[in-house]
Amino acid sequence: MKKLWFPLLLVIACSPLLQAQDRFPSPVPTSGISVELGVVAVVPDSSPGLPPRISVLTQDPSARLFANDQRGPLYTIDEESGNVTEYLDLRDYPDLAVLSTSEAGFQSFAFHPEFFRAGESGFGRFYTIHSSNNTTPTPDFNPRGSTNFHTVLLEWRTNQPAANVFTAADAGNPYREMLRFKQRYGNHNGGLIAFNPTVIHGDSDYGNLYVALGDGGLADDPLENGQNPSNPYGSILRLDPLGNDGANGQYGIVADNALAADNDANTLPEIFSYGLRNPQRFGWDAVTGDCFIADIGQSDVEEINLAANGANFGWNIREGSFPFKGSSTAGLTDPVAEYDHSNTVIDPPTPIANRAITVGEVARGTCVPQLEGMLPLADFPTGLIFLLDVDNDPLDGGQDGLSELTVLDADGDPARFLELINAARADRGLSATTRADLRFSVNTPGRIYLTNKHDGLVRRITPVDPPTIAISGIINSRAEVQYTGTLQSSSDLGTWQDLVPQPASPWEFSPAETSQFFRSICR
Repeated sequence: MKKLWFPLLLVIACSPLLQAQDRFPSPVPTSGISVELGVVAVVPDSSPGLPPRISVLTQDPSARLFANDQRGPLYTIDEESGNVTEYLDLRDYPDLAVLSTSEAGFQSFAFHPEFFRAGESGFGRFYTIHSSNNTTPTPDFNPRGSTNFHTVLLEWRTNQPAANVFTAADAGNPYREMLRFKQRYGNHNGGLIAFNPTVIHGDSDYGNLYVALGDGGLADDPLENGQNPSNPYGSILRLDPLGNDGANGQYGIVADNALAADNDANTLPEIFSYGLRNPQRFGWDAVTGDCFIADIGQSDVEEINLAANGANFGWNIREGSFPFKGSSTAGLTDPVAEYDHSNTVIDPPTPIANRAITVGEVARGTCVPQLEGMLPLADFPTGLIFLLDVDNDPLDGGQDGLSELTVLDADGDPARFLELINAARADRGLSATTRADLRFSVNTPGRIYLTNKHDGLVRRITPVDPPTIAISGIINSRAEVQYTGTLQSSSDLGTWQDLVPQPASPWEFSPAETSQFFRSICR
């Protein structure tokens, strides 16, 4: 099902206590950029007639694709054939007691960057975070009040990292518990876990695991966790999964964390950033190394934040850049973009009132030149897809920098993502849904995949037009190549190699005395 082009959950987003305000009177405009969404694979139903709740799609260090179903399974995906194979199912381990409700479930997974590096400490190790009904073990972090469930972070280990089915390195101990968080309420719990894909071996951030954790739930942050850096809720944590100087000895403290180096016993050294309500997703820019956090709002505003070590993003003093339970902005880090709940676009695709933000990674080398430097983000209940030009926008907050991406259907006509989902459901004889629950892929450089919780399809953004290449004549022993996509070279038209690093188009070069062939491709 892979194409190669070349020439030659219920989310509480509105408070019942506050009336929504129209913070940004002008709706988000269209971008003028159109893309197609090619179907890569179909993930199996959780049970007959019940599509999977796909939460995360990412790759291991060998670029093999994986996707999980929040109900428990983890799958490998062969993009070329479209084959999907069950790699692991958390439900096969009774003690894990996976709970899958509107927000709870098998939330995320991540492969250690040394997963394939035999002899290294991270060899064969990957990580999962899930909601568990097994609340017998003592949690490492325990907010006051009753217990709804636990969020559990695990490490798994295999001696066969290239296998398509998980085999534990130690059959008697397939996983190791790293952290356990008590959840008093059913929402705003665990989110994405991921390693920084922009660093290499030897960099200070290499091998550190980022963990998103909501404020603990309900509305208004009743436990006041967002502004309490002495506990992990409402934060992005940064941990050394191979260390042992954490409070329980099952993980390490990253010495570079600002709250680890502040010599304050009242701040938690595991915290990287805090003051967040429900930061389910974050994504990096492969060129700049910047990380962008999507924080789901409550009453009026959804926000994108630029991650920073030690930053306090303000919840629940404020929502976005607007006062919520306070007015002081001292010490708070402003969002780089926002949109409101009242009139996000002129023609909403669904009547539901829920608004909740998600984010992908900055588009680099996607074979869609207009997307270069654009951060894709979305209102995941409605499926509206927006773009933020991080290369040129001042990133000073507000809605002005956002524009809506146009998606084309199989006939080349504009179609909202929710329409594509319902068309796929109709083909299966399933009733229409009013929610999209859209998510973008994580750590898939040069590729942007879209998943959802209602049709089981993995889709990929593809260019409306195929990549192009043009080579000018040789002048003064120099030739010029203008291209889109990924530039490759060959000496025999049989073996092709990417030019590393990729030159900017147009690219001038001095031809060799032997024949050289060039092509541009879109993987």
